[in-house]
Amino acid sequence: MEEKHQTSSSSDSIHNDKEYYTGDVASIEQQESVEKKEPYKLKRTLKARHLSMISLGGVIGQGLFLSAGGNLYQGGPAGALIAYAIIGFIVFWVAYSLGEMATYIPVSGSFTIFARRFVDHSFGAMIGYNYWACWAIVVAAELVALPLVMTFWTTVVPDWAWSLMWLVIIFILNLFGARGYGEAEYWFSMIKVLTIIIFIIVGAFISGGVIGDEVYGFKYWENGGAFPHGALGVVNSFVLASFSMMGTEIIGITAGECSNPLKQVPRAIKNVVWRIVIFYLCSVFIMGQIIPWDDKHNLNKDSQDATVSPFTLVFEKGSLDAVAQIMNVVILITVLSCANSGLYVSTRTLCALAEEGIAWKRLGYINRWGVPIYALTCSALVSVVTFVTSLIPGKALYSVLTSLSGVAGFVTWAGIALSHYRFRLAFKAQNKDFSIIPIRAPYHPFGDLFVMVACCVIALMTGYSYFYPPDPVGLVGNYAGIILCAIGWAITKWWTKSKMIPPAEIDVDTGVSDQIGKQEEEKTDITGNFFQRMWKRLLIIFT
Repeated sequence: MEEKHQTSSSSDSIHNDKEYYTGDVASIEQQESVEKKEPYKLKRTLKARHLSMISLGGVIGQGLFLSAGGNLYQGGPAGALIAYAIIGFIVFWVAYSLGEMATYIPVSGSFTIFARRFVDHSFGAMIGYNYWACWAIVVAAELVALPLVMTFWTTVVPDWAWSLMWLVIIFILNLFGARGYGEAEYWFSMIKVLTIIIFIIVGAFISGGVIGDEVYGFKYWENGGAFPHGALGVVNSFVLASFSMMGTEIIGITAGECSNPLKQVPRAIKNVVWRIVIFYLCSVFIMGQIIPWDDKHNLNKDSQDATVSPFTLVFEKGSLDAVAQIMNVVILITVLSCANSGLYVSTRTLCALAEEGIAWKRLGYINRWGVPIYALTCSALVSVVTFVTSLIPGKALYSVLTSLSGVAGFVTWAGIALSHYRFRLAFKAQNKDFSIIPIRAPYHPFGDLFVMVACCVIALMTGYSYFYPPDPVGLVGNYAGIILCAIGWAITKWWTKSKMIPPAEIDVDTGVSDQIGKQEEEKTDITGNFFQRMWKRLLIIFT
């Protein structure tokens, strides 16, 4: 009797609900089931202005504001300029290759998923964990750098207290989801961009003698000063420049949370290339004119003032000492920006690995605000553990970990190039129309092949100076990452028995943007004569 009563009540309930739905009882039950089991997903809350600034903010960091003096010391003014130009050339191809795939298939996790789908399951797992560890360690490196900046104002507060406080702040920012991260990064990047523009303009006046008491010009380029350490010095500057530009690939990670990736990603990709050329090359050129390569403040192994920014030095050369306070605030914002980006990217990468089934499934959980809360917490904890190693006397372990993160960038860039190369092979093998791709990398396959070869060569050159005299910490830090990646790939391949996917069987359909093939190509509003078009293009680049 009780069972019949329950059945009757259930039937009455469903019958009464029919007036609120269209369809039969089966469709109602199916809808209720979907509502109960539908998981939360990442929210597409990043707007065009967020993506535009993130594409720039992820690249310009303390590598330019703090460490550019090291490039100047190693390669001289001409050598450093050449190194940045070559790395900028690599960044150009990486940006377009990733932009092509991320626009066509806008998923969070981006190239970690592309490497798994277009190359090999084990290769994708290796690239994903390599990239996650890279950025989790970068966050720790920024936490170590933060107290050095804060000592400009006070030495009363312990270093670890500053690091912990700033970590809590960026953790809270990331709790607000992509919109919280994007809004913070938008303003961080805006301040950095304005600072660099002012630096380039004021630096040009200082170099010409308009500001200050001395005309600099190219006097530090004379008598061998352009290449003070010869070809080997250029190589060293080349490696440091590579580290400075890591982060270009962040634009692919954000594609899964853009409100309109079909428009926003190509626009950001096209502009970031020009911004890198203008901001990096112009900044390094100005530094090379005003700061001598052997200035005691430039970063090198014997430097006692490595935390002095070349930006600050240029303003001091122009007798603008009061700007030191402002520059230190900008450097603090720069470090916070890098830490904020690092925590966001490592979180999304770990979440993507969990969704792909190659990490603990719980790490893929997303709360109602669109935040992978467990992946965020795990990434923050790994960053804290890495930071703690900096407190160990000697800092050998911390030095190794931070070096590993630097080399990991080359592995990532090579992985993106290989994934894109295979993506194009799949399109050709499956007779798909290339015209449906919203943005295409030019001169394929030259770019992919160049990036793969260049990244392998640079990664092998990073630690050559540690062979003589032998430096175990330097050698382990620079080469252990490559060895670990190779071992991880081999073990995963043996465990899963995965094989490289034939081009005809590569999945290039899952996750494709629903706007592909439906939206007309965006028309540009850049009209007028040559000078008017150039002026409008400059406004777009800077704003």
